[in-house]
Amino acid sequence: MATAAQVKALVESHGQGDEARFYSVALQIADSAAKSGRVRFSEDLRNLVETGRVAGAGGRYLSPTSRAVQVAQPRGELAQVLTVGYPTAHLTDMALSLEVLRRIQRILAEQRRQETLRTHGFQPMRKVLLSGPPGTGKTMTADVVAGELNLPSFSIRLDNLVDLTVDEAVTKLRLVFDLVSQTRGVFLFDNLDALVGQPGQDDASAAAGSGGHLIRSFLGFLEEDESPSVLVVTTNRTQLLDRGLLRRFDVLIHYVLPTTGVIHDLIQRRLRKFDLTAVEWPRVASTAGGLSHEEVAAAAELAAKQSVLDGKDQVETSALLNALRERRELLKISS
Repeated sequence: MATAAQVKALVESHGQGDEARFYSVALQIADSAAKSGRVRFSEDLRNLVETGRVAGAGGRYLSPTSRAVQVAQPRGELAQVLTVGYPTAHLTDMALSLEVLRRIQRILAEQRRQETLRTHGFQPMRKVLLSGPPGTGKTMTADVVAGELNLPSFSIRLDNLVDLTVDEAVTKLRLVFDLVSQTRGVFLFDNLDALVGQPGQDDASAAAGSGGHLIRSFLGFLEEDESPSVLVVTTNRTQLLDRGLLRRFDVLIHYVLPTTGVIHDLIQRRLRKFDLTAVEWPRVASTAGGLSHEEVAAAAELAAKQSVLDGKDQVETSALLNALRERRELLKISS
């Protein structure tokens, strides 16, 4: 049966003419029905949704895997902490280690074949924790998952909650999870560290303060959530996360600074339109060692722009080395 929140969302979306939200909620009801064993009803409801989408598109078929219909930017209470986008990024845009790539591919495979898994009594992976240093691709991964699944991407800045009173922050979290249950998408909860505690703060102090209350509230909402949305949480400091938190997730993906092979792959992908035949890759990889994916990509773009300004279609080793050194100096100044 549809929940009270789902019925309310159906009526609201119908009254507002929000067709995308209306069909999204209807599909959530279908998912719930399938989970409870009402497979025939679930299939009938899905067929009705697809028929309605075709009619609403003037006969142009809009499957669940077609380009996501736009959702309005949040207003009111949610505007302070949440934004929505429509990523076009794909897995081929990222340079990743084989282990990280394999885990992301598994998430996508389970999401794409979730009905098959449910008919066998299993649930697809949908609660994902990404850990690792800044700039290693965690945020982009959420965009890639959204892009690959043709879903809207909702970004929640958890650090914006810390400056609010505890009651205000918990209220906003509740509103976010209401949206999670009403609109299928990829929800990125960025920088969980902000709720756990500040660097140098001991665990006891963090647990006793407002951050401790916020993290407990967040975990409660996370555990109760049974929506079809994909929830992606990022952290730079896995050591602050205890076993009680980790067990709420279906999968943990740990990101590391790029290896020699990943550096090579990253620069080639970013500069695919340029001639790189003259690049001395061992020298480039050595100079790039210790930099994040984000910093290597920024250096590659800097070198390529210099080639454009010089009227060349070839990026040389010296240009890449200079750009990488410049990024490293910039990091020293900002640290």
